Amino acid sequence: MTIPTVSPALPYLDIMDPAFHPDGAEVRAARAAHWCARTPMGFAVLRYDKLTALLADRRLRQGTFRILSAQGLTEGPLVEWLNSTILSVEGDDHTRLRRLVSRAFTPRAVSELRPRMSEIANELVDRFPGDGPVDFMEAFADPYPARVICELLGVPREQHDAFRGWANDLGLAFSFTAAANVERIEAALEGLHAATDALLAQRRARPTDDLLSALIAAEADGSRLSTEELRTMVTALLFAGQDTTRHQLGNAIATFLCHPDQWTLLARQPELAAQAVEEVVRVVPTVPLTSRIATEDLEIDGVAIPADSHLALFLATGNTDQAAFGTDADRFDITASRQQQLTFGGGIHYCLGAYLARIEMVEALPLLARRLGPIEPDGDPTWRPAMGIAGPVTLPIRFRREAP
Repeated sequence: MTIPTVSPALPYLDIMDPAFHPDGAEVRAARAAHWCARTPMGFAVLRYDKLTALLADRRLRQGTFRILSAQGLTEGPLVEWLNSTILSVEGDDHTRLRRLVSRAFTPRAVSELRPRMSEIANELVDRFPGDGPVDFMEAFADPYPARVICELLGVPREQHDAFRGWANDLGLAFSFTAAANVERIEAALEGLHAATDALLAQRRARPTDDLLSALIAAEADGSRLSTEELRTMVTALLFAGQDTTRHQLGNAIATFLCHPDQWTLLARQPELAAQAVEEVVRVVPTVPLTSRIATEDLEIDGVAIPADSHLALFLATGNTDQAAFGTDADRFDITASRQQQLTFGGGIHYCLGAYLARIEMVEALPLLARRLGPIEPDGDPTWRPAMGIAGPVTLPIRFRREAP
């Protein structure tokens, strides 16, 4: 890959270093020095105003596939899958796919599941032992979003655990550990595809009122989703609806462990749930950056960006930019009124599942705060790689249930 020639005054960030953290001190220093930095893959965008503009800039295309090619992965089932997802598809094909999916995957369909989300959350908390300890990821963050997306799509209960395991493994594709785990990832993809094909055949024969049946029936301008498109869409929804939300829930609890006053406040004022979710997603996003590729030569505030350059858009860094969020941008405050965080992206690639993720957390977090009472760490958590879908793998906590 050719690295564009740019001004030596730009900071440099080695985003492929395993120890690199997308919101670490060196990134913040680079943001203070310039809105842009060089990387081994091209450029990094670090400030809120530029991120907001470039997320919506149609001269850029989605570039997540470069995470794979930078590791030498240029062909095979994983590459083919990622390049065919709605995340990667561009132009008229993207518009058509998004219109069709939006006919089925509506806020109304998600909202109708809210009582069920509360039931699932309560069922899981009922199984927590006494006053702890418990691994929050295993006991709640893993099964909760998995059950929600599986029930939304109509996956049979006996298959939930299998779909959850495949989705978790597929999440490794979005990190710089993908090459080291490619066999595991592609095995998960094979399992997901086979199970999805079986479900599609069942729903075609016997439609129900679930999202899968709605996707099969969706039509726009005389067009429908092909079998291949349906398989890709369902596997993408199953993955995104589980892996990203589970880690965002883990990030939320890890953050509240450091801010017990905010946890207590949420328990007492559940009406703050929506603001709490936005603050969690802003301060500890499970997707700390996204990628774009320049489709033509660009010049942005004196920085020449040649066509085909990779731009790493540092959403996490933009979310704590004092120029946008004020001098208390690093403070975690669920009562604060702030402008829109960037974690769900922007432009034509704005996260399709943003509403689902928000509602799942709005239902879960105040319920957990009320039912668990004060929480505290019960050992050291383990973490996914910071450059990718970031969050805890294990999160041991202890809680003290309070009398009703």
